[in-house]
Amino acid sequence: MANLRSNLDTAMFKTLNVQAITDVATGGVHNSVAPPNIKAPYVIFQAVSKLDEHSFSGRFGNAVYIVKAISKSPWPKEAGDVDTQIDTALEDAALSITGYTLLYCRRESDFYAVEEEGSEVWQHVGGYYRVIADQT
Repeated sequence: MANLRSNLDTAMFKTLNVQAITDVATGGVHNSVAPPNIKAPYVIFQAVSKLDEHSFSGRFGNAVYIVKAISKSPWPKEAGDVDTQIDTALEDAALSITGYTLLYCRRESDFYAVEEEGSEVWQHVGGYYRVIADQT
């Protein structure tokens, strides 16, 4: 039985780690957390939830990922520019998920957060993406 989470993580990384995104997210694309000393802006993607759903013809996974740009800036424009590229890459993306047939990849909602670390301001701008895939 295929593992949707690890295989979908791989597919998300391959889809996000493209020139259009890395040109604006010079710190790269990272799963869950960026390594220490990575210079912003960068992209983080992370699984938020996953449900197994069953039909008469088999089982499919219904997952939600948060994908966000992180920028060290008092203004969200830089992170927003990265998010535009993220959305271009992921909306209706043809994810290749080992052991699964992709049925759906769509943004469901936006995500915005601002954090302060001492005198520095960090912007988090992105979205929640639903991915539905039929196990083959």
